[in-house]
Amino acid sequence: MALRTFVKVSGINNLSDARYCAGMEVDQLGFEIEEGASNYTDIQKFKEISEWLSGVAYVGEITSTGTAIKTLIDGYQLDAIQIENISQIAEALETGLPVSFLAHDMEAVRAAWEASGKQLAYVLFDASEIKEDVLMGLSKDIPMVLASGFDAETVTELVKSDLKGIAIQGGNEIRPGYKDFDEMADILETLEIDDLADE
Repeated sequence: MALRTFVKVSGINNLSDARYCAGMEVDQLGFEIEEGASNYTDIQKFKEISEWLSGVAYVGEITSTGTAIKTLIDGYQLDAIQIENISQIAEALETGLPVSFLAHDMEAVRAAWEASGKQLAYVLFDASEIKEDVLMGLSKDIPMVLASGFDAETVTELVKSDLKGIAIQGGNEIRPGYKDFDEMADILETLEIDDLADE
């Protein structure tokens, strides 16, 4: 079983999401590693979740500039970092980990890509308004992952484009061990490659 495109799931904060996503063979799981973040996952909880998983990369998601990145990631066994402040690009790259950038408009996409010296792993684009022609034009030159503006019915068309992939938002458990996966499952199952059909 595999997925037809690169998939990142952001804001993981519970084992139910993490195990489901790893089982569906998503590429990356994002964890908010700053205290005060809405889906904050501390080091102990991160370890408790990650020890159950295999075959997936872990991304530390950073939104503020208040704490040094090396301090924030210390103790986490991360494979990559995601930031959303252009002023932190150089600092993030200095860690030696792959860096992605969360942008909310087209100008930020271009600015971050140039500021990184075109070294970003990809730009995660999450915007309320998406001009598809501009987006597709940018994605020919910049590796881009789309985080909004699609659903299970439209995601298959995105796979045929130059986009690197998609990002989905994780969420809170209804109660420990119980999670409603409907929306996430619809998208991931749409992207799932049927091994038997492809043989």
